[in-house]
Amino acid sequence: MFIVSAFALMTWLRLHREAADSEQRAATMKDENDKIYRQLQSYGSEISARERQLTEAREALQQQRQENSDLLAITGQHLRQPLSALQGTLNLLTRSGGDDAGQLLEMARHQLETALKSLEEIQRCGGLERNDLKLAVKGQETEKKGLSILLVENENNHSLRDDLASRGHRVVWENNGVDGADAALQQKFDLILIDSQLPLMDGVETAQKIRRGLGPALPIFALLTNPRAGDRERYQARGLTGVLARPVADKQLQQLLDWITRRMDGTVAEQKPARPTRLLNTDTLRRQRDILGHVPFAELLSDRCATLPKRATAFTSALTGRHWLDAEQQAQAIAESAEEIGLEAVAARLRALAARLSIDSEREYCRHQRTELLNLMRASVQQLKAWREQNVHTEWALK
Repeated sequence: MFIVSAFALMTWLRLHREAADSEQRAATMKDENDKIYRQLQSYGSEISARERQLTEAREALQQQRQENSDLLAITGQHLRQPLSALQGTLNLLTRSGGDDAGQLLEMARHQLETALKSLEEIQRCGGLERNDLKLAVKGQETEKKGLSILLVENENNHSLRDDLASRGHRVVWENNGVDGADAALQQKFDLILIDSQLPLMDGVETAQKIRRGLGPALPIFALLTNPRAGDRERYQARGLTGVLARPVADKQLQQLLDWITRRMDGTVAEQKPARPTRLLNTDTLRRQRDILGHVPFAELLSDRCATLPKRATAFTSALTGRHWLDAEQQAQAIAESAEEIGLEAVAARLRALAARLSIDSEREYCRHQRTELLNLMRASVQQLKAWREQNVHTEWALK
């Protein structure tokens, strides 16, 4: 009996462990499936945006072809017919005029024939001109101009030169403050990155010397190792645009470079995501309904309609209190929840704000977008509720 009981206990423990392992694997697989599904949703949104861009490009190309065709038709109507008539008139004058006049008119007739042939060549080359124009436009769209960056680093720190160059930017590297300031004053740069501790002249003195020569517009960021609270305000008070913590994360570096690019294009202060006329993507809602089933889908919509406005209010409160890190995390979380139920306009606005919140000089802009974001969220939830009333029988489903 003792042996049988021990064997049964060991068997039960083994089955219990296997069951626990199975539950853990099932939970892991569910998390992976959820992650893959969110990625597929993101890819679907990106493909839809690309399709819209492609449609717009096709329409623009078709319009360009039509304009070119109209131009060729106008050229044939307004040039060819008058020249042909003039050629006939000159032929008559040639037959009726004197010898000298006849020679001159004969020469004029040959010149007009040459002009008519040239006109025919222009008309035959119309298609080639359209192709060349299309290729030129395509080349202009795909060409990206890199930034000109001055990097003044201490040789003891890990260099950002390769990271910047691999992104297609032109980098001038100096290892001390004196040479860095001279390079900044002699050449034109879009961005300057300076280590705080440098030989010959420290980073703050170098930045102040550059400011005295070039003014306050040029972006200058300090590279700090182990930054402390209040460093950003102290360095901004000394003339720098902002600070970056070493080691610099790839995401933070790319966001800074994107901000500099938008700033050069003149779109940083003016750029406001255009509010689309359709705030709700009903295709996403129908897909979610098919995947989840009617009752879970109805419960999901009820939950989001009730919680999203509250979460948006909490996000704007974090902006009001200048809790930038909390606001960035809240914006990303709310964007994911909103995109899941088709509120893609709200999700796009929140992701744009989250990206800007990681840039020191962009945070005040984000804070001023609180009212507009709340209005956008309110209008989007209203559209969602209206769609739910027409397409989801909530009471019947929950019964």
